[in-house]
Amino acid sequence: MGDGHNTDDYSSHFIKEENQRVNKKDIRWFKEMINFDTMREAEEWVYSGDAFNKIGTEFEGYITGDPKLAFALLYNLIREKTLNSNQRFFNVFADEENVDGQTLYMVWVK
Repeated sequence: MGDGHNTDDYSSHFIKEENQRVNKKDIRWFKEMINFDTMREAEEWVYSGDAFNKIGTEFEGYITGDPKLAFALLYNLIREKTLNSNQRFFNVFADEENVDGQTLYMVWVK
């Protein structure tokens, strides 16, 4: 944006507003508190498991304490949305919250 605005501030503000419109209490969450050492392990776990295969059908959201799992799920959902015309969801969202000193990563679809 050539009008002197910082695009990072704009993007961050837009994302926060978008996330605030969603009432996270109304989402059916799948919580998985497992951690992996590598991104490759996380990718394999997410893509072949419940996180990717059941989101949008049996539950709308996924919560994890491992950022690698959240990233892998987010990546694969965006990839599916981009490449597949028969989508099981319309939009993909992500956020993080600090709960009792632990960061929880959330990915959900609508």
